[in-house]
Amino acid sequence: MRGQRAAKSLRWCWNPAVWFLASLLGFLFLMVVSVLLRLANSVQTSMEMHYQVQLVNGQNRCEGRVEVRYNDSWGTVCDDDWDMVDANVVCRQLDCGLAVAVGSSSQFGQGPGPILLDNVDCKGGESDLSQCGSLGWGVHNCYHYEDVAVTCKDTSVEPAGGERTTPPRTKSGLRDGTIRLVGGLDSCQGRVEIYYRESWGTVCDDDWDDRDAEVVCQQIDCGNAVSAHSNSYFGYGTGRILLDNVNCNGNEQQLSKCYSLGWGTHNCGHHEDAGVTCTGKLLAGRRSTIRVVNGNSSCQGRVEVLFRNIWGTVCDDDWDMPNAQVVCRQLGCGPPVSAKGLAYFGYGSGPILLDNIDCNGNEGELVDCSHLGWGQHNCGHHEDAGVICTPFQFIPHAREFFITQRMPTTTPTPEGSVRLVGGQNRCEGRVEMFLRSEWGTVCDDAWNLLDAQVVCRQVGCGEATAALPEAFFGPGSGTILLDNLKCTGGEASLQECSHISWEVHNCDHSEDAGVSCSLS
Repeated sequence: MRGQRAAKSLRWCWNPAVWFLASLLGFLFLMVVSVLLRLANSVQTSMEMHYQVQLVNGQNRCEGRVEVRYNDSWGTVCDDDWDMVDANVVCRQLDCGLAVAVGSSSQFGQGPGPILLDNVDCKGGESDLSQCGSLGWGVHNCYHYEDVAVTCKDTSVEPAGGERTTPPRTKSGLRDGTIRLVGGLDSCQGRVEIYYRESWGTVCDDDWDDRDAEVVCQQIDCGNAVSAHSNSYFGYGTGRILLDNVNCNGNEQQLSKCYSLGWGTHNCGHHEDAGVTCTGKLLAGRRSTIRVVNGNSSCQGRVEVLFRNIWGTVCDDDWDMPNAQVVCRQLGCGPPVSAKGLAYFGYGSGPILLDNIDCNGNEGELVDCSHLGWGQHNCGHHEDAGVICTPFQFIPHAREFFITQRMPTTTPTPEGSVRLVGGQNRCEGRVEMFLRSEWGTVCDDAWNLLDAQVVCRQVGCGEATAALPEAFFGPGSGTILLDNLKCTGGEASLQECSHISWEVHNCDHSEDAGVSCSLS
């Protein structure tokens, strides 16, 4: 009996311990299984994410509507904030080289599935679209007419290993690093193209400035730089993009000797092709024509002069009544009423051609007055000079003075000019831009205060107070000229901002962009 009681007592003693150990072992087993399942799922997800992008309805696998795979179904990507940086990530992921164009559903059709991504924001170094920022899977405010598309092209170029010297001549007789300007009115202005390994390519406008332009102009024997242009000012190139982030000190003999990322290394598209305008080989005897812009008549406005077929503005440093006297006489108007500074008639958009003008008032033309030289200045377009002249001239006849009314003339509207329509005053309204002899509107995709800031500055209306989408001031009736604008806020004109190709959009006039400026 005593032995039985001892055995029974031992069973009661060991049962809780055995139960605890069994529970612990079971818990550990479940933990191990859970970890293994997660690892397997992670590997599977990584593999799926690596192959989760495709281009649909193109002529080959490297062009078409962008589609991504999520939860075993394919869907599209909305074009809000979509740009060439995002497109390059897609092309890289598909092993299709670099992006050469960003398209819309009008090219490759609308997708039938869900819209899976919106407001995609890649930095450029991602290997997979899933690594880019977005609103999250399935979160969007889009329709399928906003489905984004991409065209890729294998533009790979072997890097030159930071080489800065000019290599030997090739079979064509051209040296690597040779420069030409394309798309301008003469050989001293245009899109910058550089020769490398038997083919011509373009230069990206990242960090592109006057010092880089100066080296280009000196290299091709075209005098000094008047302006460094960005955003494919002279049209899209078609070759390889060979240089990016060029940073010259201004004294180099060739552009290829300036610092850059290396041959063929870039994160750009041809909408960012750099350009220059140079003074030209022969400066002697050059004469300008003159006009006034944005005034209420042909005898008042912002002063612009023509040099080598390019219109540019005049800086207001030392701008005074004797200078205005010469301008008014050259325009065929009466005596000056006022010499205006600080972009009184709005910001110009071309190069700043003259500065520190000092007239005595008797010169026949403004260029006869003392100045720093063509294109030499230390100004911005917030300092553009203007004049107000009387709209007639007094002509003495015997002892009497007769008033001869000046026949009104039409001042041509400069390309890229901006106006605001439909507001209560000139400083608010629907944004319209002048291009190819007609006014058109701007789509509100990605429209924000930075874009509005550029508009308000360009029309001389101070700071932007609101960027207004969805045809706030009523729908326009012309062509929709711009879409997916991305301004930094520091541009002198709207056409200097990054955007997709002119007249390429997926909008209608219910999406016309508008602004309200502080001077309204």
